[in-house]
Amino acid sequence: MTQTIQALRLNGSERIDPRNPGGSLTRNLAVEHITTPEPGPGEILAEPLFVGVCGSDSSASLGKSNFSWVERPRTIGHECSARVVAFGPGAQGSGAEGRDTEGWAGLKVGDLFTPIPQRGCGDPRCRGCRRGRWNYCPRKQILGFHRDGALAQRMVLEADRCVPLRPGLSPQHAALVEPLSVVTQAIQRKCTIRPGDDVVVTGCGIMGLMAAELARAAGARVAITGMAHDRDVRLKLAAERGFTPIVVAPDQPLHERLAAGVEALDGSRFGDDFEDGRVDVLLECSGAPTALAQAGLCVHPEGTICVIATYPDLVPFEATAFTRAGQQLVGVMGSSREDFVNAQLLIERGVFDPEPYTRPYSFDNVIDALADSMAARTTKAVLQIHGA
Repeated sequence: MTQTIQALRLNGSERIDPRNPGGSLTRNLAVEHITTPEPGPGEILAEPLFVGVCGSDSSASLGKSNFSWVERPRTIGHECSARVVAFGPGAQGSGAEGRDTEGWAGLKVGDLFTPIPQRGCGDPRCRGCRRGRWNYCPRKQILGFHRDGALAQRMVLEADRCVPLRPGLSPQHAALVEPLSVVTQAIQRKCTIRPGDDVVVTGCGIMGLMAAELARAAGARVAITGMAHDRDVRLKLAAERGFTPIVVAPDQPLHERLAAGVEALDGSRFGDDFEDGRVDVLLECSGAPTALAQAGLCVHPEGTICVIATYPDLVPFEATAFTRAGQQLVGVMGSSREDFVNAQLLIERGVFDPEPYTRPYSFDNVIDALADSMAARTTKAVLQIHGA
């Protein structure tokens, strides 16, 4: 049976500068009443519990060009925990006690899960899908962008997106599994971080802060960059968490700050003293074109640049200098089921603690949560849609 529900809708595509918005920062968004459809074949009806505001939600809401492909109107939101309400035809198997077939991970009505936002095409010719990595399928469909997402009182999605919550994971913490799974892929599969390495993370949003936490867990000493407007919230929290904060600006780029000497929290110099403060690994999480363009100037010869961001403009790149330095450039997009399972384990076992980074909001205050996220007044807004 269809229902009328409240949902946060992305309607407009006007480009908005969060530093100079010229009006309401959230004018591309509205809370509206919509009708939720019946789940179709292979789909489930779910009740979102806690939903995180992703940087991509903010970017799309600010009308950035790298999210111009998102069809409007759209209910956004993909970082969430949810509860199974009902199955559509073909999504529920005939096993004991009405449980699903193995293909749907054994879910039943009432079970808690977190969804994989990026769903592959499933074509056996697709390399990403064959390897179980939907995130690298060129035809992937993203929850909250290609179909309506989780910032609503109900949502419909494909059953095979669902990853059951581990028993030791709370629904509130599970809202951070998706972003952590992206960073987990970066640290575990794309980078080689060794104990004693110096790692700099560019960008102090939640992805950057998660990357800093996991890089430290791998044995690195970590610094993290931000702009002057990040001093009071995000860089302050980074320092409290034990990371060396570095304020950068157009006239004070990171490579010049490192060359001039950055003092680590322990009083020593951060980076290699002989090589102008260069570091072993740079994790680019800011989405600022200049941060990537100048990344090679910050990294040792044969060092690694790992990119966990997308960009609103083309990025100029010193390709010859990069080649002569023998550096590695690797990209990270989304995450797979394997990454989701690993991210849950990292939270459950205390490797990553979500508590210092999350700020709770009620669904009644969803517009405030988006505004605070777009203006960088919080590290991670998490909305409670329903109780656990």
